[in-house]
Amino acid sequence: MTRGAKLLLVPVLVLQILFFAFLAMHRFVDGDEGQYLLASRLVLMHKTPYLDFFYNQAPLLPYVYALWMKCTAVSWTSAKLFSALLTALLGSLLYAHVCRQTRNWVAGLAAVVLFASSTLVFAWFPVVKPFSLAALFLFSAYVVVSRLSPTSPRWLIAAGGLLFGLSVDTRSYLLLLTPVLLWWIFQDLDTRGKLASILWFLGGFTIAMAPCLYLFISSPDAFLFNNLGYHALRTNAGLIGMWKEKLFAVLLFFLWDKDASNGIQDSILFAISFAFVFSIPRRRYPPRFAFEMALAIGLISLLPTPVLPQYFCLCIPFVLLTAVCVVNDLLAELQTRRGRMVATAACVFVLGTYLAVSANDFHRYLVTGDGVPDLQRAVDKGDWRLQRVLEVSQAIDQIADPGEIVASFWPGYVFQTKAIPFPGFENDFALPVSERLTSQQRARYHMVSPAEIESNFAAHVPRIVVLGNENYYMREVMRDTAKSSLRAHGYTLVRSIGDTSIYVCCAKP
Repeated sequence: MTRGAKLLLVPVLVLQILFFAFLAMHRFVDGDEGQYLLASRLVLMHKTPYLDFFYNQAPLLPYVYALWMKCTAVSWTSAKLFSALLTALLGSLLYAHVCRQTRNWVAGLAAVVLFASSTLVFAWFPVVKPFSLAALFLFSAYVVVSRLSPTSPRWLIAAGGLLFGLSVDTRSYLLLLTPVLLWWIFQDLDTRGKLASILWFLGGFTIAMAPCLYLFISSPDAFLFNNLGYHALRTNAGLIGMWKEKLFAVLLFFLWDKDASNGIQDSILFAISFAFVFSIPRRRYPPRFAFEMALAIGLISLLPTPVLPQYFCLCIPFVLLTAVCVVNDLLAELQTRRGRMVATAACVFVLGTYLAVSANDFHRYLVTGDGVPDLQRAVDKGDWRLQRVLEVSQAIDQIADPGEIVASFWPGYVFQTKAIPFPGFENDFALPVSERLTSQQRARYHMVSPAEIESNFAAHVPRIVVLGNENYYMREVMRDTAKSSLRAHGYTLVRSIGDTSIYVCCAKP
């Protein structure tokens, strides 16, 4: 990087931290945050994913967030600020890499502005989900691998493999990017060093995968079910299916999707990258590698069933890097002053359009909640505000004794309390598939079925039940049934906060 770019690095990082922290604290809460946070708290309680509770993702995230909260505080605020920090670090790494690639700090600043104003970034990275953590590890691995040369030390190659492995530990399907990274290493190094470099990369990757290997050895059945088997049961289409819906998701990604992304922004980035990245004649051109990564991530993100537009957010840092770098290089190659002025004006126009179309998305995610996932069927959108969530958690602490078991159909309400989640209620994604499993399988995977919930209510176990902020299945299929069951078995509604209800039965144990 140039001296000017280095001087701007700290201000760029600080401004991003402030910006993403504001977004994290004011954005509507995402429904998935509840299960990720409760899983992190359970890890602090020395519980193990898969072995002690159902967790339908790769295992690293709850350990990273648990470590952060152990050093700070077990709270929504702490966790959300950590997500903002991860996002800011990713943006700063993007800035540094663009500056190094282009030797132009203006291009680096442009990349950061585009990054911060991208709907898929500000809507999905500063929340407690795997995206920001996985993207930071994956982009760091890309930066390391893209800078490798025949003289690179072996430890640096291993570090690239380690970082890539950590991204897979966070988002398991990123494993399918392995051939893309290995091919870049293979084609870019001399013949004598190719095999050794690949082995060093795989060695670092293997070290990162050691926790997954431990969990697999501890219980292969539970590990495979949580990471694969569950996802094959989510829909009737199996693990990979619903191809018509996936084609529709791609069209929404490039056109317009009111629920998750901004098709105009996505189309601008991919169109510029695709149009110009292959016109650069250099053999070793990291932005071309970044574009290949973006395309591969996009294809991989289509595999889960159902596919959600938010999955494509992992593409954005890579395609954004490509677009900024190729535009900078094309501008540098222009010979006439008139040509440079016209091209600069075109860039300013495109940048202005990119920023302008994100204004409505900022308003949706921070103010109105229109089209935001989880809020579409909400009776009271205020239930998805952080302050309302904390009010419910405080009410639980007022009603329950410390350490008392509470059944909350949304895990987020139990996270910042002194209560303990009722077994089987640690993850609200378990209930929709529970009836497809045998009773032995449910016990092994730490799930409960609607019939078992009914039986527990009849036995007045647990004493406290919380209804509110349920996922689609619970709200559409079970909520009214659960209310009727609670009333029939002697539970009393003792507190209503928004559309959330707290039921209590019997005296304190």
